Amino acid sequence: MKLMVMFQCVNSFFLTICFQETLQTIPRFCFPFNMDSMAVGQVGQNFTFVLTDIESKQRFGFCRLSSGAQSCHCILSYLPWFEVFYKLLNILADYTTKGQDSQWRELLESLHTLNIPDPGVPVHLSVHWFFTVPDPRELPSIPENRNLTEYFVAVDVNNMLHLYASMLYERRILISCSKLSTLTACVHGAAAMLYPMYWQHVYIPVLPQHLIDYCCAPMPYLIGVHSSLMEKVRGMALDDVVLLNVDTNTLETPFDDLQSLPNDVVSSLKNRLRKVSSTTGDGVARAFLKAQAALFGSYRNALQIEPEEPITFSEETFITHRSSTMRQFLHNAIQLQFFKQFIDGRLELLNSGEGFSDQFEEEINMGEYAGSDKTYHQWLFTVKKGSGAILNTVKTKANPAMRTVYKFAKDHAKMGIKEVKTMCKQLCIDLQELTENGYSEEPGSTRLPSTHSKDFLTWDQRRPITVHFGQARPPRPLVAKRPRSNIGIEGNNGHCVSVYGIFYSAFTAFVRFFCSITAKLYFSCC
Repeated sequence: MKLMVMFQCVNSFFLTICFQETLQTIPRFCFPFNMDSMAVGQVGQNFTFVLTDIESKQRFGFCRLSSGAQSCHCILSYLPWFEVFYKLLNILADYTTKGQDSQWRELLESLHTLNIPDPGVPVHLSVHWFFTVPDPRELPSIPENRNLTEYFVAVDVNNMLHLYASMLYERRILISCSKLSTLTACVHGAAAMLYPMYWQHVYIPVLPQHLIDYCCAPMPYLIGVHSSLMEKVRGMALDDVVLLNVDTNTLETPFDDLQSLPNDVVSSLKNRLRKVSSTTGDGVARAFLKAQAALFGSYRNALQIEPEEPITFSEETFITHRSSTMRQFLHNAIQLQFFKQFIDGRLELLNSGEGFSDQFEEEINMGEYAGSDKTYHQWLFTVKKGSGAILNTVKTKANPAMRTVYKFAKDHAKMGIKEVKTMCKQLCIDLQELTENGYSEEPGSTRLPSTHSKDFLTWDQRRPITVHFGQARPPRPLVAKRPRSNIGIEGNNGHCVSVYGIFYSAFTAFVRFFCSITAKLYFSCC
């Protein structure tokens, strides 16, 4: 066995040939199977292993077997660009087969001098090879994403749900398959469904023979094992292990993890996965994203925001505000490592002043889940309660965490500011017309706008965004002094002015005052 090509990507796109000590380890990962039982069909397959350093950084090894599985092309990179590197490996293998060593060396040298492009940028390096830089902010889609495509084709919906539940409870999980490309695709594809969270424990997409004892590890793990090694693995002491056999599409588990999840979340996820429309595009990934949002999206309600203090997370608040069935799951969820890491990451971004915006937050904002709309506005109300301190902090630049929260809230207000301006302007016009023409000098003849008019809206529908946004209490309304007579108030000119006229005039003034304050607040922050 030998390695044909070995490159490492560190600060540039590709850097240099790997160090000697790395070369001594890599071959074991490039041939993670029993050579005696190796099938001819493995030749030409692309698969990926992962090396995790002491800082928990993952380095991906993209491999392609060739020459009767006696040689392997391998590229190391910190960039999880599966489709890009697989395409490159196929081109390099084709050059090698044709004896065009100068072509593949020229291609690799051009990559060596190329800095990492921005997401979405097309890159043309030769007549035979060009690619578009993957955008990590986008959800994986079918058929563009190879890992998700192979995972969805190889594993049925029911087993996908069981595996998802097992990962949520951080079990020890083994996935076996006789095809290396499908094996690593299933491991990577399953792990990606935890987004925006990430598997925090032992993660080995394909297990080399010398690490087979990892299957007996007491801690949680997600490991892929080639079927040629499974006979030896089953002979080991495997306690409380979830085992998925991709070849037979069967799953063995000693737990009832799927039944422990909230029924409404599971039913909704199952229905979305079984829809034909979900099998292409980002439908599969979005189905799992919606489930993640339904389970964990209320974390924002548990953010504790105090002026001039770091933002913290209250586990008690996170649990108690949900339904009884959800509480049981959340009580276990706060102990999970991937959830703790997620919360720590969110708090770090908030307290450092960086902030965040991703597909997960956008999914929460859509408010398609039971109780999520209420939860979301309660979270915004928490921000609104400290608005005075937040504004002061923004001006003095003394607290980046509060500045980030304010910016996050303001960004959501911007989405409705145009509608608010139009709404307030129309309200003032309506009230002005009502004041001039909508009532008679005689009491009891007041005319109100028709409820059938398209301009007639309830208070909840027409109130300014600054009130609806944070559910804040509106300013104290202007109240006219109580008249001595129930009929009218004597004016300076001796005319009798209707009580209704006084009310509408006062209310119009209040609305105009409130709109001006809202506009000043908005434009002062832009």
